[in-house]
Amino acid sequence: MNPVRALLLGTALAAAALPALAHGDEDHSEPHAVATAPMAAQGPRAEAQTDAFELVASLEQDRLVLHIDRFDTNEPVEGAQVEVDTGTMQAKATQSSPGVYWVAQGTLGQPGKHPLTITIETEDTADLLSATLEVPAAPSPTTSGPISEPWMAWGLGGTLLLSGAGLLALRRRPRATTPGSPV
Repeated sequence: MNPVRALLLGTALAAAALPALAHGDEDHSEPHAVATAPMAAQGPRAEAQTDAFELVASLEQDRLVLHIDRFDTNEPVEGAQVEVDTGTMQAKATQSSPGVYWVAQGTLGQPGKHPLTITIETEDTADLLSATLEVPAAPSPTTSGPISEPWMAWGLGGTLLLSGAGLLALRRRPRATTPGSPV
């Protein structure tokens, strides 16, 4: 194989392998437990509690999901009549599983602070909870290219620099002459 082609192939393979290098202080020796609790949602959240109920509201996809349990026993509240008032919309929540209710998100997905008033009625208790759901503005992209980590940029730059130096060294080396060829 031509040495220039071999050097270029090696450079391409090294550049492609850069993202697979170790990074950060992550421990890859043991698998991490995956959160399976319903509270593992990554969207905006609001919390409220009274003497009777605890509530965690979170935006998940196109819904406002309400996790409701009894304050003293942590038991999920089943079969309750739940209403959500946001000031711009009022809706009855639908139960999807024990202690979990949802309503369509409506305008709650827009950035800003959204006051929530939640009415909960069970066979033996009725209560009113209030909370504020804060939805942050969408983050602006910090990088516009495929290289998002500084170490990747440095590694790729170093690889290209070494490749260029190798190519320059190959071009400057004396060429072998064969007998009878002009010099």
